[in-house]
Amino acid sequence: MLQNSAQCAPCAVTSPSNITIRKEGRLASHKDRVFDLSWSPTTSTCLASVGQCGGFVWSIESGTSAKDPVFLAGTELMRICWHPHGAHVLTGSAEGEICIRAASDGAAMATLGASTEDEVYGLEMLSNEGLLAAGAGNTVQQWDLNRATRVAQATFSSAQDGVIFGGPNRNPEGKAYLFSLAARGHALCAALSDGTVRLLDSQTLQTIAVLDEHAQRGTPAFGVAISPTLPLLASADGQGAVLLWDLRRLDKGPIAQANHDDTVHSLTFCPGVGGSAELLVTGGADKRLRVHETQTSLATKGSARVLSELLCVKVAPDGAMPRLATAGGSGGLISDASISLWHLEANDEEVKGEATGGAEKRKRITTVDCG
Repeated sequence: MLQNSAQCAPCAVTSPSNITIRKEGRLASHKDRVFDLSWSPTTSTCLASVGQCGGFVWSIESGTSAKDPVFLAGTELMRICWHPHGAHVLTGSAEGEICIRAASDGAAMATLGASTEDEVYGLEMLSNEGLLAAGAGNTVQQWDLNRATRVAQATFSSAQDGVIFGGPNRNPEGKAYLFSLAARGHALCAALSDGTVRLLDSQTLQTIAVLDEHAQRGTPAFGVAISPTLPLLASADGQGAVLLWDLRRLDKGPIAQANHDDTVHSLTFCPGVGGSAELLVTGGADKRLRVHETQTSLATKGSARVLSELLCVKVAPDGAMPRLATAGGSGGLISDASISLWHLEANDEEVKGEATGGAEKRKRITTVDCG
Protein backbone atom coordinates (compact mmCIF):
# COMPACT_ATOMS: atom_id res chain seq x y z
CA MET A 1 0.00 0.00 0.00
CA LEU A 2 2.78 2.44 0.90
CA GLN A 3 5.70 2.51 -1.45
CA ASN A 4 9.16 1.93 0.04
CA SER A 5 7.79 1.39 3.55
CA ALA A 6 9.99 -1.68 3.96
CA GLN A 7 13.08 0.50 3.53
CA CYS A 8 12.35 2.65 6.58
CA ALA A 9 14.94 2.02 9.27
CA PRO A 10 14.47 3.95 12.52
CA CYS A 11 17.95 2.97 13.68
CA ALA A 12 19.53 4.74 10.69
CA VAL A 13 18.78 8.23 12.02
CA THR A 14 19.65 10.07 15.20
CA SER A 15 17.32 10.95 18.03
CA PRO A 16 16.25 14.58 17.61
CA SER A 17 17.73 17.25 19.85
CA ASN A 18 15.48 19.84 21.45
CA ILE A 19 13.95 22.13 18.86
CA THR A 20 13.27 25.84 18.75
CA ILE A 21 10.10 26.96 16.97
CA ARG A 22 11.11 30.32 15.53
CA LYS A 23 8.44 32.74 14.33
CA GLU A 24 9.23 34.29 10.92
CA GLY A 25 6.21 36.52 10.39
CA ARG A 26 2.47 36.73 9.92
CA LEU A 27 -0.09 37.18 7.17
CA ALA A 28 -3.07 39.37 8.07
CA SER A 29 -6.05 39.71 5.74
CA HIS A 30 -8.56 37.24 7.20
CA LYS A 31 -11.25 38.92 9.30
CA ASP A 32 -12.45 35.81 11.13
CA ARG A 33 -11.44 32.23 11.81
CA VAL A 34 -9.09 30.44 9.41
CA PHE A 35 -10.12 26.82 8.91
CA ASP A 36 -7.49 25.40 6.58
CA LEU A 37 -4.14 26.04 4.89
CA SER A 38 -2.35 24.46 1.95
CA TRP A 39 1.14 25.05 0.51
CA SER A 40 1.60 25.00 -3.24
CA PRO A 41 3.16 21.74 -4.48
CA THR A 42 5.13 23.62 -7.13
CA THR A 43 6.12 26.93 -5.48
CA SER A 44 7.40 26.73 -1.91
CA THR A 45 6.66 30.42 -1.22
CA CYS A 46 2.99 30.18 -2.18
CA LEU A 47 0.32 29.43 0.44
CA ALA A 48 -3.48 29.22 0.21
CA SER A 49 -5.87 29.76 3.12
CA VAL A 50 -9.64 29.59 3.70
CA GLY A 51 -11.93 30.50 6.55
CA GLN A 52 -15.15 32.01 7.79
CA CYS A 53 -15.03 34.94 5.37
CA GLY A 54 -13.45 33.55 2.20
CA GLY A 55 -9.84 32.78 1.43
CA PHE A 56 -6.57 33.99 -0.07
CA VAL A 57 -3.61 32.85 -2.14
CA TRP A 58 -0.40 34.35 -0.77
CA SER A 59 3.04 34.95 -2.26
CA ILE A 60 5.44 35.01 0.71
CA GLU A 61 8.77 36.77 0.97
CA SER A 62 10.80 37.22 4.19
CA GLY A 63 7.91 36.19 6.43
CA THR A 64 5.29 38.49 4.94
CA SER A 65 3.13 38.87 1.85
CA ALA A 66 5.19 39.98 -1.16
CA LYS A 67 2.10 41.51 -2.79
CA ASP A 68 -1.63 41.80 -2.24
CA PRO A 69 -3.02 38.28 -1.85
CA VAL A 70 -5.50 36.85 -4.34
CA PHE A 71 -8.98 36.80 -2.79
CA LEU A 72 -11.11 33.63 -2.91
CA ALA A 73 -14.75 34.65 -2.61
CA GLY A 74 -17.14 32.73 -0.39
CA THR A 75 -18.34 32.23 3.17
CA GLU A 76 -17.48 29.35 5.47
CA LEU A 77 -14.85 27.83 3.23
CA MET A 78 -13.82 24.81 5.30
CA ARG A 79 -11.05 23.09 3.30
CA ILE A 80 -8.54 23.88 0.58
CA CYS A 81 -6.00 21.96 -1.48
CA TRP A 82 -3.95 22.52 -4.62
CA HIS A 83 -4.18 20.74 -7.92
CA PRO A 84 -0.78 19.03 -8.44
CA HIS A 85 0.10 21.27 -11.41
CA GLY A 86 -0.09 24.33 -9.12
CA ALA A 87 -2.34 26.50 -11.30
CA HIS A 88 -5.60 25.82 -9.48
CA VAL A 89 -6.83 25.54 -5.91
CA LEU A 90 -9.90 23.64 -4.75
CA THR A 91 -12.09 24.86 -1.91
CA GLY A 92 -14.75 22.97 0.04
CA SER A 93 -17.58 24.91 1.65
CA ALA A 94 -20.09 24.54 4.48
CA GLU A 95 -22.74 24.43 1.75
CA GLY A 96 -21.32 21.17 0.43
CA GLU A 97 -19.72 22.61 -2.70
CA ILE A 98 -16.25 22.03 -4.13
CA CYS A 99 -15.06 24.95 -6.22
CA ILE A 100 -12.11 24.78 -8.63
CA ARG A 101 -10.47 28.22 -8.83
CA ALA A 102 -7.59 29.81 -10.68
CA ALA A 103 -4.79 30.49 -8.19
CA SER A 104 -3.70 33.55 -10.17
CA ASP A 105 -6.92 35.56 -9.77
CA GLY A 106 -9.39 33.43 -7.77
CA ALA A 107 -11.80 33.00 -10.66
CA ALA A 108 -14.16 30.02 -10.33
CA MET A 109 -13.59 27.46 -13.09
CA ALA A 110 -16.13 24.83 -12.00
CA THR A 111 -18.34 23.96 -9.03
CA LEU A 112 -19.00 20.38 -7.89
CA GLY A 113 -21.88 19.40 -5.62
CA ALA A 114 -20.54 17.08 -2.94
CA SER A 115 -23.55 17.37 -0.63
CA THR A 116 -26.83 19.24 -0.24
CA GLU A 117 -26.87 18.79 3.55
CA ASP A 118 -23.33 18.64 4.93
CA GLU A 119 -20.06 20.56 4.94
CA VAL A 120 -17.01 19.52 2.97
CA TYR A 121 -14.47 18.56 5.63
CA GLY A 122 -11.86 16.78 3.52
CA LEU A 123 -10.03 17.45 0.24
CA GLU A 124 -7.04 15.36 -0.87
CA MET A 125 -5.59 14.95 -4.35
CA LEU A 126 -5.02 11.27 -5.14
CA SER A 127 -3.14 11.56 -8.43
CA ASN A 128 -1.46 14.02 -10.76
CA GLU A 129 -4.11 13.15 -13.35
CA GLY A 130 -6.91 14.90 -11.45
CA LEU A 131 -8.38 12.27 -9.11
CA LEU A 132 -9.69 13.93 -5.94
CA ALA A 133 -10.91 12.50 -2.63
CA ALA A 134 -13.52 14.58 -0.81
CA GLY A 135 -15.27 14.07 2.50
CA ALA A 136 -18.77 15.42 3.15
CA GLY A 137 -21.07 14.32 5.96
CA ASN A 138 -20.73 10.58 6.45
CA THR A 139 -19.35 9.95 2.96
CA VAL A 140 -16.01 9.90 1.19
CA GLN A 141 -16.09 10.53 -2.55
CA GLN A 142 -13.85 10.25 -5.59
CA TRP A 143 -14.03 12.95 -8.23
CA ASP A 144 -12.52 13.01 -11.72
CA LEU A 145 -11.69 16.69 -12.04
CA ASN A 146 -11.03 16.47 -15.75
CA ARG A 147 -14.66 15.46 -16.28
CA ALA A 148 -16.05 17.29 -13.23
CA THR A 149 -17.72 13.98 -12.31
CA ARG A 150 -18.07 11.98 -9.11
CA VAL A 151 -16.91 8.48 -9.97
CA ALA A 152 -17.26 6.68 -6.63
CA GLN A 153 -18.66 7.14 -3.13
CA ALA A 154 -18.56 5.19 0.12
CA THR A 155 -20.77 5.80 3.16
CA PHE A 156 -19.43 5.33 6.67
CA SER A 157 -21.58 3.35 9.06
CA SER A 158 -21.23 4.23 12.73
CA ALA A 159 -19.13 1.93 14.86
CA GLN A 160 -20.88 -0.13 17.49
CA ASP A 161 -20.61 1.76 20.78
CA GLY A 162 -19.09 4.67 18.88
CA VAL A 163 -19.47 8.31 19.89
CA ILE A 164 -22.74 10.00 18.84
CA PHE A 165 -21.37 13.41 17.94
CA GLY A 166 -23.72 16.23 18.97
CA GLY A 167 -25.82 13.88 21.08
CA PRO A 168 -28.97 11.95 20.12
CA ASN A 169 -31.09 15.10 19.80
CA ARG A 170 -28.85 16.79 17.23
CA ASN A 171 -27.71 13.53 15.61
CA PRO A 172 -30.68 11.15 15.99
CA GLU A 173 -29.38 8.78 13.31
CA GLY A 174 -26.00 8.53 15.04
CA LYS A 175 -24.10 9.32 11.84
CA ALA A 176 -20.33 9.13 11.71
CA TYR A 177 -19.23 12.43 10.18
CA LEU A 178 -15.88 12.86 8.47
CA PHE A 179 -13.67 15.54 10.06
CA SER A 180 -10.30 15.00 8.36
CA LEU A 181 -8.68 13.21 5.42
CA ALA A 182 -5.09 12.22 4.67
CA ALA A 183 -3.68 10.39 1.65
CA ARG A 184 -0.45 8.78 0.52
CA GLY A 185 -0.18 6.42 -2.42
CA HIS A 186 -3.04 3.91 -2.21
CA ALA A 187 -3.70 4.74 1.44
CA LEU A 188 -6.57 7.07 2.32
CA CYS A 189 -7.31 7.73 5.97
CA ALA A 190 -10.33 9.41 7.58
CA ALA A 191 -10.94 10.69 11.11
CA LEU A 192 -14.61 10.35 12.07
CA SER A 193 -16.94 11.83 14.66
CA ASP A 194 -17.77 8.39 16.09
CA GLY A 195 -14.18 8.17 17.34
CA THR A 196 -12.90 5.78 14.70
CA VAL A 197 -10.10 6.21 12.20
CA ARG A 198 -10.80 4.42 8.91
CA LEU A 199 -8.04 3.29 6.54
CA LEU A 200 -9.25 2.89 2.96
CA ASP A 201 -7.86 1.92 -0.42
CA SER A 202 -7.79 5.27 -2.20
CA GLN A 203 -8.53 3.70 -5.58
CA THR A 204 -11.50 1.52 -4.59
CA LEU A 205 -12.67 3.21 -1.36
CA GLN A 206 -12.78 -0.23 0.24
CA THR A 207 -12.20 -0.26 4.01
CA ILE A 208 -8.91 -1.89 5.01
CA ALA A 209 -8.89 -1.24 8.76
CA VAL A 210 -10.97 0.44 11.47
CA LEU A 211 -9.08 1.86 14.46
CA ASP A 212 -11.38 2.42 17.43
CA GLU A 213 -8.96 3.54 20.15
CA HIS A 214 -10.41 7.05 20.34
CA ALA A 215 -13.95 5.66 20.33
CA GLN A 216 -13.11 3.41 23.27
CA ARG A 217 -12.08 6.54 25.15
CA GLY A 218 -15.42 8.17 24.34
CA THR A 219 -14.17 10.97 22.13
CA PRO A 220 -14.41 11.94 18.43
CA ALA A 221 -11.34 11.69 16.21
CA PHE A 222 -10.64 15.17 14.82
CA GLY A 223 -7.40 14.83 12.89
CA VAL A 224 -5.30 12.34 10.98
CA ALA A 225 -1.94 12.44 9.15
CA ILE A 226 0.13 9.91 7.18
CA SER A 227 3.90 10.15 7.12
CA PRO A 228 5.28 10.87 3.62
CA THR A 229 8.40 8.76 4.21
CA LEU A 230 7.76 6.27 7.04
CA PRO A 231 5.04 3.64 7.63
CA LEU A 232 3.45 5.83 10.32
CA LEU A 233 -0.03 7.19 10.91
CA ALA A 234 -1.01 9.77 13.53
CA SER A 235 -4.47 10.57 14.86
CA ALA A 236 -5.85 13.08 17.37
CA ASP A 237 -9.03 13.51 19.37
CA GLY A 238 -11.29 15.76 21.42
CA GLN A 239 -9.57 14.94 24.70
CA GLY A 240 -6.16 16.10 23.50
CA ALA A 241 -4.67 12.67 22.82
CA VAL A 242 -2.30 12.21 19.88
CA LEU A 243 -1.71 8.58 18.90
CA LEU A 244 1.06 7.19 16.68
CA TRP A 245 0.42 3.99 14.71
CA ASP A 246 2.68 1.64 12.75
CA LEU A 247 0.84 0.98 9.49
CA ARG A 248 2.45 -2.47 9.29
CA ARG A 249 1.09 -3.47 12.73
CA LEU A 250 -2.22 -1.71 13.17
CA ASP A 251 -3.62 -4.70 15.05
CA LYS A 252 -1.10 -4.04 17.86
CA GLY A 253 -2.71 -0.69 18.70
CA PRO A 254 -0.95 2.68 18.97
CA ILE A 255 2.80 2.56 19.52
CA ALA A 256 3.06 5.95 21.29
CA GLN A 257 0.91 8.71 22.74
CA ALA A 258 1.27 12.42 23.48
CA ASN A 259 -1.23 14.72 25.16
CA HIS A 260 -2.45 18.28 24.79
CA ASP A 261 -4.66 19.91 27.41
CA ASP A 262 -7.63 20.19 25.06
CA THR A 263 -8.91 19.14 21.62
CA VAL A 264 -6.23 18.65 18.95
CA HIS A 265 -7.59 20.00 15.67
CA SER A 266 -4.62 19.52 13.37
CA LEU A 267 -1.41 17.54 12.99
CA THR A 268 1.20 17.04 10.31
CA PHE A 269 4.44 15.14 9.80
CA CYS A 270 7.49 17.31 9.25
CA PRO A 271 11.10 16.74 8.09
CA GLY A 272 13.63 16.38 10.90
CA VAL A 273 16.19 18.98 11.90
CA GLY A 274 19.82 18.56 12.88
CA GLY A 275 20.01 15.05 11.41
CA SER A 276 16.98 13.83 13.32
CA ALA A 277 14.20 11.58 12.10
CA GLU A 278 10.84 12.85 10.91
CA LEU A 279 8.85 14.91 13.41
CA LEU A 280 5.15 15.32 14.19
CA VAL A 281 3.69 18.80 14.71
CA THR A 282 0.37 19.24 16.55
CA GLY A 283 -1.91 22.11 17.53
CA GLY A 284 -5.33 22.66 18.98
CA ALA A 285 -7.65 24.33 21.46
CA ASP A 286 -5.01 24.68 24.20
CA LYS A 287 -3.25 27.36 22.09
CA ARG A 288 -0.04 25.34 21.96
CA LEU A 289 2.00 24.38 18.91
CA ARG A 290 4.07 21.30 19.75
CA VAL A 291 6.81 19.36 17.96
CA HIS A 292 7.20 15.65 18.82
CA GLU A 293 9.84 13.08 17.92
CA THR A 294 8.45 9.95 16.24
CA GLN A 295 11.16 7.37 17.03
CA THR A 296 10.20 6.40 20.57
CA SER A 297 7.47 7.96 22.71
CA LEU A 298 6.25 11.10 20.90
CA ALA A 299 8.19 13.17 23.42
CA THR A 300 7.69 16.91 23.03
CA LYS A 301 10.87 18.51 21.68
CA GLY A 302 9.61 22.05 21.13
CA SER A 303 6.61 24.17 22.03
CA ALA A 304 5.22 27.62 21.19
CA ARG A 305 2.33 29.52 22.74
CA VAL A 306 -0.13 31.27 20.39
CA LEU A 307 -2.98 33.72 20.94
CA SER A 308 -5.97 31.66 19.77
CA GLU A 309 -7.02 28.08 19.09
CA LEU A 310 -5.00 26.39 16.37
CA LEU A 311 -7.33 24.93 13.76
CA CYS A 312 -4.77 24.17 11.05
CA VAL A 313 -1.05 23.36 10.88
CA LYS A 314 0.70 22.74 7.55
CA VAL A 315 4.34 22.13 6.63
CA ALA A 316 5.92 23.63 3.50
CA PRO A 317 7.02 21.09 0.85
CA ASP A 318 10.71 22.07 0.84
CA GLY A 319 12.70 20.40 3.59
CA ALA A 320 15.97 22.35 3.74
CA MET A 321 14.72 24.12 6.86
CA PRO A 322 11.28 22.90 7.97
CA ARG A 323 8.77 25.73 7.64
CA LEU A 324 5.25 25.79 9.04
CA ALA A 325 2.10 27.84 8.65
CA THR A 326 -0.50 27.86 11.43
CA ALA A 327 -3.85 29.59 11.86
CA GLY A 328 -7.17 29.36 13.65
CA GLY A 329 -9.15 31.65 15.90
CA SER A 330 -12.02 31.24 18.32
CA GLY A 331 -14.80 33.29 16.79
CA GLY A 332 -15.00 35.22 20.07
CA LEU A 333 -14.41 38.87 20.88
CA ILE A 334 -10.68 38.26 21.24
CA SER A 335 -9.47 36.08 18.39
CA ASP A 336 -6.34 36.07 16.24
CA ALA A 337 -7.31 35.57 12.60
CA SER A 338 -3.80 36.00 11.23
CA ILE A 339 -1.62 33.24 9.77
CA SER A 340 1.67 32.65 11.58
CA LEU A 341 4.80 31.53 9.75
CA TRP A 342 7.50 29.53 11.57
CA HIS A 343 10.65 27.54 10.99
CA LEU A 344 12.21 24.81 13.09
CA GLU A 345 15.84 24.71 14.13
CA ALA A 346 17.94 22.58 16.43
CA ASN A 347 18.59 24.08 19.84
CA ASP A 348 22.18 25.38 19.52
CA GLU A 349 22.71 25.36 23.29
CA GLU A 350 21.90 21.67 23.52
CA VAL A 351 24.15 20.78 20.59
CA LYS A 352 27.01 22.78 22.15
CA GLY A 353 26.39 21.12 25.51
CA GLU A 354 26.70 17.66 23.98
CA ALA A 355 29.96 18.66 22.29
CA THR A 356 31.48 19.83 25.59
CA GLY A 357 30.41 16.91 27.68
CA GLY A 358 27.13 18.46 28.88
CA ALA A 359 28.57 21.57 30.54
CA GLU A 360 25.88 23.75 29.04
CA LYS A 361 22.49 23.86 30.72
CA ARG A 362 19.90 21.94 28.71
CA LYS A 363 16.19 22.49 28.47
CA ARG A 364 13.86 19.60 27.85
CA ILE A 365 11.34 21.77 26.03
CA THR A 366 12.08 25.04 24.29
CA THR A 367 9.17 27.50 24.51
CA VAL A 368 8.77 30.62 22.42
CA ASP A 369 6.03 33.02 23.57
CA CYS A 370 4.50 34.88 20.66
CA GLY A 371 1.80 36.86 22.35
